[in-house]
Amino acid sequence: MQHPNIALIENVYSAFRAGDTGAVAAALSPDVRWSSSGWGPTSGTVEGRPAVLAYLFEDTDVEDYGLELLDVLVSDAHVAVVARTSGRRGERRFVNDYIQLVHIVDGLVADVRTYHWDQRALAEFMAIPTGA
Repeated sequence: MQHPNIALIENVYSAFRAGDTGAVAAALSPDVRWSSSGWGPTSGTVEGRPAVLAYLFEDTDVEDYGLELLDVLVSDAHVAVVARTSGRRGERRFVNDYIQLVHIVDGLVADVRTYHWDQRALAEFMAIPTGA
């Protein structure tokens, strides 16, 4: 039997890839906190379900976006996710590996901390003007 926290995270990832904001929202605690490492436009911390949804689903003008869940490690209160995103802005392609530490409270995502492998490359990629 699959651990319920793995099922929760896999469902959140699937819903995100499908653009299903309702399903993602249903998995988040109302006071969820989401932090991303780095110093570029995608770094920082947002708090609360509406702010996290806006952060996750904002239009970043990334074409050919891909999201791959590579591994999931679990305990009763935490999930560690190893994942990879990819995409293109203009002619520039990018692949970003990252680790997320997710705190689960009462079956909901309460806190997410994302650690990007190459923070500088991510910041530079996201700073590329649309269509460049």
